[in-house]
Amino acid sequence: MSRNTGPRPLSSSEVARTLGVSQVTLRTWEQRYGIGAAEREANGRRRYTAEDVERLRRMRALQAQGTSARDAARLVLARSAAEVTAGERRQRLAEAAESLDLPTMGGLVDDALGSLGVAKTWTEVIAPVLRAIGERWAQHGDRAAMAAEWALATAASAALDRYPAPARVGQAPVLFVCGPAERHELPVKVLSAALNDDGAPASFLGGLVSLDVLRVVANRFTPAGVVVWSMTSQSADVRILRTLHADGVPVRPAGPGWRGLPIVGEPVPASFTAALTAFSG
Repeated sequence: MSRNTGPRPLSSSEVARTLGVSQVTLRTWEQRYGIGAAEREANGRRRYTAEDVERLRRMRALQAQGTSARDAARLVLARSAAEVTAGERRQRLAEAAESLDLPTMGGLVDDALGSLGVAKTWTEVIAPVLRAIGERWAQHGDRAAMAAEWALATAASAALDRYPAPARVGQAPVLFVCGPAERHELPVKVLSAALNDDGAPASFLGGLVSLDVLRVVANRFTPAGVVVWSMTSQSADVRILRTLHADGVPVRPAGPGWRGLPIVGEPVPASFTAALTAFSG
């Protein structure tokens, strides 16, 4: 009786067809970057295991997102979160941010999200880099730092859009929206994605959502809460809180922009971890 030892190894031509690349590309990846077949026949022909194909598929996906072949290979070879420290991830991300290299940043954030999940990617990788860039801007007024901050926030936001969110039918979601004219949406967008990642239904509505539209959306979904995010006082509109509260919507202000204002509803905890715990619980 023969044992089933799993899928048979594939030839280079079969892998090339599967991935939609040429056999020359496969050989190039192996010779230059060390990503190739784990097995060889006696005659030297390559045989690709399922693990080999998965690595190559990831290499292909990262390149399709705009990551350079060298960086994609480095990410694939260091796929395990145990093999790539948070410090290494931060360093690579900071270097790409300084270069305003949006495709590489996108690949790095994609990889971190897939390896660490949303919450750890934010607290251990993205947020520390943004803080360091922000401190440089605050201390020295470095315009290059301002541009790097913009580039990283843009790349991270796009990566969150690509990150799959599970569909949860029948559960009341927490809705997240930015105050009028709020341009710093990333922190609350991350919080929404992290809640989804942890199994709590959440939806980020974005910015520039009028009060009339927000009332219709709240009426349609009967949310467990509506979080209104404001980074600065200029984007904190108390009228939104009062109107939603009068409609019976459990509204929750979030962000430093609400400090000192006559707010309505229970404020969201200031720290990311505390806010995540409050909604998850």
